[in-house]
Amino acid sequence: MADQLALGFADRHAGQEANLAAAVAMNGDYRAEAEAALAELVREGRPFTAEDVRKAVPKEVEPHSPNVLPSVLGTWAARRLIVPCGEYRSRRRSRRASRNRVWIARGPVAETLS
Repeated sequence: MADQLALGFADRHAGQEANLAAAVAMNGDYRAEAEAALAELVREGRPFTAEDVRKAVPKEVEPHSPNVLPSVLGTWAARRLIVPCGEYRSRRRSRRASRNRVWIARGPVAETLS
């Protein structure tokens, strides 16, 4: 069972990396803006959500896929830069039935991003 879980996580991480590579190839601005917004939220040291990141990205910068932001968050979580600290109900129609996490910087990570 643990081997299957490891394979599943490996596949998920490979998919996230492929999605992020495509984001840079098609519209590198969105990933860069999302990463910058995420870094700022991490530096602040308060809990945040994907919605907080999404709101911080300029409206004129569009992702090539709705999976770019979840991939960015998943990559940061896999690197243990952020950890979940709760869940919330999204008001966005497309996210109502999803698991929506609240995130926070892991320990002294905020200082390493400065």
